[in-house]
Amino acid sequence: MRLEASAIHQKRAAQIGRAKGMIWMVSVTFFFALYDLYFAKLSPFPTICLFILVCVVTAILFIWSIKTLGLAKKLPEEKSGETIRRRSSVRKWFLIVLVLEIAGFNLVAIGLWKFDHIQYIVPVDILIVALHFIPLGRIFAMPVYYFHGIILSLITVLTMLFVPASLQIGNLLALMAIPSLSFILLNWIIITYILNDAMKYLRKV
Repeated sequence: MRLEASAIHQKRAAQIGRAKGMIWMVSVTFFFALYDLYFAKLSPFPTICLFILVCVVTAILFIWSIKTLGLAKKLPEEKSGETIRRRSSVRKWFLIVLVLEIAGFNLVAIGLWKFDHIQYIVPVDILIVALHFIPLGRIFAMPVYYFHGIILSLITVLTMLFVPASLQIGNLLALMAIPSLSFILLNWIIITYILNDAMKYLRKV
């Protein structure tokens, strides 16, 4: 019998995996934000203000994630057959999604470079990342990942369809800037939601 999402999220392994996932998402989002700031080439004052904002948000979410991980490790470890089977299944399917995602990145880069459409590499890569959240929602019993994947996919696809390839935001092509900024903001929202949800199971630890 499949465990309900709330029951799954009470497990030590699920909470630890969730916290580690948030640490990874915080880190990736930080580097994406730095990438955008560097290539946008804004004037010094807005660049400094945005850099401070990114650092503050990143620090808050990173510390919160570390705290969540520490609390998760205090949960009692379960070694039931069902828990072990689920852990094995989660690991297997996560690796499959990861391999497909990495293969997609490489194929996209080669294909778009070969056909001289390198301006689409960043948005298509973000689309691949967005799509990978959808199976992860099922694998980790996290419906919020469906929302994240679908919204980010829609933004990216609409940008590629309707935004002119020559349009720029600052010094960045809008094709890159719009999906990238959406990715950053949505990540921050989703991370906040997930960490807040995790605390429902960890407050008594």
